Amino acid sequence: MNGLPRLLMTGATGNTGLHTLRRLRARQPQRPVLALVRPTTNTAALRELGVPWHVCDLDDPATYLGEVRPGDVLLETANLRHARRMLPALVGVGVTRAFCVTTTGVFSRHHSYSALYREIEEEMRRSPLEVTILRPSMIYGNERDHNMHKLLRLIARVPVYPVFGTGRALMQPVHVEDLAEGIAQAVVRDARGEFNLAGPGALSYRQIVDEAFRAVGRRGVMLFVPMGPMAAVVGVLQRVPGFPVKHEQVIRLQEDKAFEISPARRELGYAPRPFALGIAQEVARLRQVGRL
Repeated sequence: MNGLPRLLMTGATGNTGLHTLRRLRARQPQRPVLALVRPTTNTAALRELGVPWHVCDLDDPATYLGEVRPGDVLLETANLRHARRMLPALVGVGVTRAFCVTTTGVFSRHHSYSALYREIEEEMRRSPLEVTILRPSMIYGNERDHNMHKLLRLIARVPVYPVFGTGRALMQPVHVEDLAEGIAQAVVRDARGEFNLAGPGALSYRQIVDEAFRAVGRRGVMLFVPMGPMAAVVGVLQRVPGFPVKHEQVIRLQEDKAFEISPARRELGYAPRPFALGIAQEVARLRQVGRL
Protein backbone atom coordinates (compact mmCIF):
# COMPACT_ATOMS: atom_id res chain seq x y z
CA MET A 1 0.00 0.00 0.00
CA ASN A 2 1.33 3.45 -0.89
CA GLY A 3 -0.94 5.28 1.54
CA LEU A 4 -2.51 7.46 -1.13
CA PRO A 5 -6.30 7.31 -1.38
CA ARG A 6 -7.68 6.11 -4.70
CA LEU A 7 -8.93 8.71 -7.16
CA LEU A 8 -12.35 8.31 -8.75
CA MET A 9 -11.97 10.34 -11.92
CA THR A 10 -14.63 11.57 -14.30
CA GLY A 11 -13.82 13.09 -17.70
CA ALA A 12 -10.54 11.14 -17.77
CA THR A 13 -10.48 10.88 -21.57
CA GLY A 14 -11.55 14.48 -22.22
CA ASN A 15 -9.08 17.15 -23.31
CA THR A 16 -8.48 18.54 -19.82
CA GLY A 17 -8.99 15.23 -18.04
CA LEU A 18 -6.52 13.22 -20.11
CA HIS A 19 -3.76 15.83 -19.78
CA THR A 20 -4.42 15.91 -16.04
CA LEU A 21 -4.37 12.13 -15.75
CA ARG A 22 -1.02 11.93 -17.55
CA ARG A 23 0.48 14.42 -15.09
CA LEU A 24 -0.91 12.59 -12.11
CA ARG A 25 0.52 9.29 -13.39
CA ALA A 26 3.91 10.98 -13.76
CA ARG A 27 3.88 12.55 -10.29
CA GLN A 28 2.17 9.79 -8.32
CA PRO A 29 2.67 6.62 -10.41
CA GLN A 30 1.66 4.35 -7.53
CA ARG A 31 -1.58 6.16 -6.78
CA PRO A 32 -4.59 4.03 -7.71
CA VAL A 33 -7.10 5.61 -10.10
CA LEU A 34 -10.48 4.36 -11.28
CA ALA A 35 -11.95 6.20 -14.27
CA LEU A 36 -15.73 6.43 -14.46
CA VAL A 37 -16.64 6.42 -18.16
CA ARG A 38 -19.66 6.32 -20.45
CA PRO A 39 -20.43 3.25 -22.59
CA THR A 40 -19.32 5.14 -25.71
CA THR A 41 -15.95 6.28 -24.33
CA ASN A 42 -12.82 5.39 -26.30
CA THR A 43 -10.71 3.82 -23.57
CA ALA A 44 -7.50 3.37 -25.58
CA ALA A 45 -5.71 6.15 -23.67
CA LEU A 46 -6.70 4.64 -20.32
CA ARG A 47 -5.40 1.26 -21.40
CA GLU A 48 -2.14 2.88 -22.49
CA LEU A 49 -1.77 4.54 -19.06
CA GLY A 50 -2.70 1.39 -17.18
CA VAL A 51 -5.78 3.01 -15.64
CA PRO A 52 -8.78 0.75 -15.00
CA TRP A 53 -12.25 2.03 -15.74
CA HIS A 54 -15.86 1.39 -14.87
CA VAL A 55 -18.67 1.99 -17.35
CA CYS A 56 -21.56 3.89 -15.79
CA ASP A 57 -23.98 6.80 -16.00
CA LEU A 58 -22.72 9.70 -13.85
CA ASP A 59 -26.29 10.88 -13.37
CA ASP A 60 -27.35 7.49 -12.00
CA PRO A 61 -25.40 6.70 -8.79
CA ALA A 62 -26.72 3.14 -8.76
CA THR A 63 -24.47 2.43 -11.76
CA TYR A 64 -21.21 3.24 -9.95
CA LEU A 65 -21.68 3.27 -6.15
CA GLY A 66 -20.91 -0.45 -5.98
CA GLU A 67 -17.37 0.36 -7.18
CA VAL A 68 -16.73 3.10 -4.62
CA ARG A 69 -14.64 2.47 -1.50
CA PRO A 70 -14.70 4.51 1.72
CA GLY A 71 -11.86 7.03 1.57
CA ASP A 72 -11.87 7.39 -2.23
CA VAL A 73 -11.27 10.93 -3.50
CA LEU A 74 -13.38 12.31 -6.36
CA LEU A 75 -11.67 14.21 -9.18
CA GLU A 76 -14.49 15.60 -11.33
CA THR A 77 -13.29 16.97 -14.69
CA ALA A 78 -16.42 16.19 -16.72
CA ASN A 79 -19.39 18.55 -16.95
CA LEU A 80 -19.87 20.16 -13.53
CA ARG A 81 -23.59 19.43 -13.68
CA HIS A 82 -22.81 15.79 -12.87
CA ALA A 83 -21.58 16.95 -9.46
CA ARG A 84 -25.16 17.70 -8.42
CA ARG A 85 -25.94 13.98 -8.35
CA MET A 86 -22.52 12.65 -7.48
CA LEU A 87 -21.62 14.60 -4.33
CA PRO A 88 -24.72 13.67 -2.26
CA ALA A 89 -24.47 10.05 -3.42
CA LEU A 90 -20.79 9.73 -2.48
CA VAL A 91 -21.37 11.10 1.03
CA GLY A 92 -23.34 7.99 1.87
CA VAL A 93 -20.49 5.60 1.01
CA GLY A 94 -17.66 7.17 2.97
CA VAL A 95 -16.16 9.64 0.50
CA THR A 96 -15.13 12.88 2.25
CA ARG A 97 -12.94 14.68 -0.28
CA ALA A 98 -13.43 16.00 -3.82
CA PHE A 99 -11.76 18.19 -6.43
CA CYS A 100 -14.25 19.68 -8.90
CA VAL A 101 -13.41 21.53 -12.11
CA THR A 102 -16.03 24.20 -12.76
CA THR A 103 -15.54 27.36 -14.88
CA THR A 104 -14.74 31.06 -14.65
CA GLY A 105 -18.05 31.41 -16.48
CA VAL A 106 -19.57 31.68 -13.00
CA PHE A 107 -18.39 35.31 -12.99
CA SER A 108 -20.17 36.27 -16.23
CA ARG A 109 -23.09 38.67 -16.25
CA HIS A 110 -24.35 37.37 -19.59
CA HIS A 111 -23.69 33.63 -19.78
CA SER A 112 -27.05 31.88 -19.79
CA TYR A 113 -25.63 29.10 -17.62
CA SER A 114 -23.83 31.35 -15.11
CA ALA A 115 -26.65 31.32 -12.56
CA LEU A 116 -26.82 27.53 -12.73
CA TYR A 117 -23.04 27.24 -12.35
CA ARG A 118 -23.05 29.55 -9.32
CA GLU A 119 -25.84 27.49 -7.81
CA ILE A 120 -23.84 24.27 -8.29
CA GLU A 121 -20.72 25.83 -6.78
CA GLU A 122 -22.78 26.90 -3.77
CA GLU A 123 -23.97 23.31 -3.39
CA MET A 124 -20.32 22.23 -3.43
CA ARG A 125 -19.54 24.66 -0.59
CA ARG A 126 -22.44 23.34 1.46
CA SER A 127 -21.61 19.68 0.77
CA PRO A 128 -20.49 17.47 3.69
CA LEU A 129 -17.57 16.59 1.41
CA GLU A 130 -14.65 18.99 1.47
CA VAL A 131 -14.59 20.24 -2.11
CA THR A 132 -11.73 22.11 -3.77
CA ILE A 133 -13.09 24.21 -6.64
CA LEU A 134 -10.88 24.71 -9.71
CA ARG A 135 -12.04 27.20 -12.37
CA PRO A 136 -10.46 27.21 -15.83
CA SER A 137 -10.93 30.16 -18.17
CA MET A 138 -11.19 29.65 -21.96
CA ILE A 139 -9.03 26.63 -22.80
CA TYR A 140 -6.78 26.48 -25.85
CA GLY A 141 -3.76 24.48 -26.94
CA ASN A 142 -4.73 21.78 -29.44
CA GLU A 143 -7.30 20.50 -31.94
CA ARG A 144 -9.63 19.50 -29.10
CA ASP A 145 -10.19 23.01 -27.76
CA HIS A 146 -13.54 24.62 -28.48
CA ASN A 147 -12.49 28.01 -29.83
CA MET A 148 -8.91 28.81 -30.71
CA HIS A 149 -8.19 26.07 -33.22
CA LYS A 150 -11.21 27.25 -35.22
CA LEU A 151 -9.93 30.84 -35.17
CA LEU A 152 -6.48 29.69 -36.30
CA ARG A 153 -7.86 27.63 -39.17
CA LEU A 154 -9.99 30.57 -40.30
CA ILE A 155 -7.27 33.22 -40.29
CA ALA A 156 -4.95 30.82 -42.07
CA ARG A 157 -7.38 30.96 -45.01
CA VAL A 158 -8.70 34.53 -45.08
CA PRO A 159 -6.87 37.89 -45.08
CA VAL A 160 -9.62 39.76 -43.23
CA TYR A 161 -10.99 38.74 -39.84
CA PRO A 162 -14.24 40.25 -38.60
CA VAL A 163 -14.27 41.49 -34.98
CA PHE A 164 -17.57 42.36 -33.36
CA GLY A 165 -17.33 45.68 -31.49
CA THR A 166 -14.04 47.33 -30.56
CA GLY A 167 -12.12 44.17 -29.69
CA ARG A 168 -10.89 45.83 -26.49
CA ALA A 169 -12.63 43.52 -24.02
CA LEU A 170 -10.19 41.44 -22.00
CA MET A 171 -9.72 37.67 -22.10
CA GLN A 172 -7.32 35.38 -20.26
CA PRO A 173 -7.12 32.05 -22.09
CA VAL A 174 -5.26 29.14 -20.50
CA HIS A 175 -3.21 26.49 -22.29
CA VAL A 176 -4.66 23.04 -21.62
CA GLU A 177 -1.31 21.70 -20.41
CA ASP A 178 -0.96 24.52 -17.85
CA LEU A 179 -4.52 23.93 -16.70
CA ALA A 180 -3.83 20.21 -16.31
CA GLU A 181 -0.71 20.95 -14.30
CA GLY A 182 -2.68 23.24 -12.00
CA ILE A 183 -5.34 20.60 -11.39
CA ALA A 184 -2.73 17.88 -10.83
CA GLN A 185 -0.85 20.06 -8.36
CA ALA A 186 -4.05 20.74 -6.43
CA VAL A 187 -4.58 16.99 -6.07
CA VAL A 188 -0.96 16.15 -5.27
CA ARG A 189 -0.74 18.95 -2.67
CA ASP A 190 -4.24 18.23 -1.36
CA ALA A 191 -4.93 21.96 -1.74
CA ARG A 192 -8.01 23.39 -0.01
CA GLY A 193 -10.14 26.28 -1.22
CA GLU A 194 -11.05 27.79 -4.60
CA PHE A 195 -8.64 28.58 -7.42
CA ASN A 196 -8.97 30.34 -10.78
CA LEU A 197 -6.78 28.63 -13.38
CA ALA A 198 -6.45 31.18 -16.19
CA GLY A 199 -3.60 32.47 -18.35
CA PRO A 200 -0.80 34.62 -16.89
CA GLY A 201 -2.44 37.92 -17.83
CA ALA A 202 -5.45 39.43 -19.56
CA LEU A 203 -5.21 40.42 -23.23
CA SER A 204 -7.65 42.34 -25.37
CA TYR A 205 -9.41 40.29 -28.04
CA ARG A 206 -7.62 42.26 -30.76
CA GLN A 207 -4.26 41.35 -29.13
CA ILE A 208 -5.29 37.69 -29.20
CA VAL A 209 -6.19 37.89 -32.89
CA ASP A 210 -2.92 39.70 -33.61
CA GLU A 211 -0.96 36.94 -31.88
CA ALA A 212 -2.93 34.32 -33.79
CA PHE A 213 -2.08 35.94 -37.13
CA ARG A 214 1.57 36.13 -36.08
CA ALA A 215 1.57 32.47 -35.03
CA VAL A 216 0.30 31.28 -38.41
CA GLY A 217 2.79 33.53 -40.18
CA ARG A 218 0.30 35.79 -41.90
CA ARG A 219 -0.39 39.51 -41.99
CA GLY A 220 -4.07 39.90 -41.43
CA VAL A 221 -6.47 42.76 -41.17
CA MET A 222 -9.24 43.03 -38.61
CA LEU A 223 -12.58 44.38 -39.77
CA PHE A 224 -14.37 45.94 -36.82
CA VAL A 225 -18.11 45.45 -37.08
CA PRO A 226 -20.40 47.71 -34.98
CA MET A 227 -21.78 45.71 -32.10
CA GLY A 228 -25.37 46.93 -32.04
CA PRO A 229 -26.43 46.02 -35.60
CA MET A 230 -24.45 42.77 -35.54
CA ALA A 231 -26.02 41.65 -32.25
CA ALA A 232 -29.46 42.39 -33.68
CA VAL A 233 -28.75 40.42 -36.86
CA VAL A 234 -27.35 37.45 -34.94
CA GLY A 235 -30.33 37.59 -32.60
CA VAL A 236 -32.55 36.90 -35.60
CA LEU A 237 -30.30 34.43 -37.42
CA GLN A 238 -29.73 32.26 -34.33
CA ARG A 239 -33.26 30.97 -34.84
CA VAL A 240 -32.09 29.33 -38.05
CA PRO A 241 -31.17 25.69 -37.35
CA GLY A 242 -27.41 25.20 -37.59
CA PHE A 243 -26.47 28.89 -37.42
CA PRO A 244 -23.09 28.76 -35.62
CA VAL A 245 -23.22 31.94 -33.49
CA LYS A 246 -25.60 32.85 -30.70
CA HIS A 247 -26.64 36.36 -29.68
CA GLU A 248 -25.18 35.85 -26.23
CA GLN A 249 -21.77 34.93 -27.67
CA VAL A 250 -21.66 38.29 -29.46
CA ILE A 251 -22.68 40.20 -26.35
CA ARG A 252 -20.11 38.38 -24.23
CA LEU A 253 -17.32 39.57 -26.52
CA GLN A 254 -17.78 42.98 -24.89
CA GLU A 255 -17.43 41.62 -21.36
CA ASP A 256 -14.02 41.71 -19.65
CA LYS A 257 -12.96 38.22 -18.60
CA ALA A 258 -9.92 38.83 -16.38
CA PHE A 259 -9.31 36.69 -13.32
CA GLU A 260 -7.17 36.69 -10.19
CA ILE A 261 -4.74 33.77 -10.22
CA SER A 262 -2.45 34.78 -7.32
CA PRO A 263 -3.82 32.12 -4.93
CA ALA A 264 -3.08 29.43 -7.53
CA ARG A 265 0.42 30.80 -8.11
CA ARG A 266 1.08 30.84 -4.37
CA GLU A 267 -0.46 27.54 -3.28
CA LEU A 268 -0.18 25.36 -6.39
CA GLY A 269 3.05 26.71 -7.88
CA TYR A 270 0.88 27.60 -10.88
CA ALA A 271 2.92 29.18 -13.70
CA PRO A 272 0.94 29.38 -16.97
CA ARG A 273 2.86 30.13 -20.15
CA PRO A 274 2.49 33.43 -22.07
CA PHE A 275 -0.23 33.35 -24.72
CA ALA A 276 2.23 34.19 -27.52
CA LEU A 277 4.19 31.03 -26.72
CA GLY A 278 1.12 28.86 -26.21
CA ILE A 279 -0.59 29.87 -29.44
CA ALA A 280 2.61 29.27 -31.43
CA GLN A 281 2.74 25.80 -29.88
CA GLU A 282 -0.88 25.19 -30.84
CA VAL A 283 -0.14 26.17 -34.45
CA ALA A 284 2.76 23.68 -34.47
CA ARG A 285 0.47 21.02 -33.05
CA LEU A 286 -2.28 21.66 -35.61
CA ARG A 287 0.24 21.43 -38.44
CA GLN A 288 1.65 18.23 -36.96
CA VAL A 289 -1.76 16.54 -36.99
CA GLY A 290 -2.74 17.97 -40.39
CA ARG A 291 -5.40 20.35 -39.10
CA LEU A 292 -3.72 23.53 -40.37
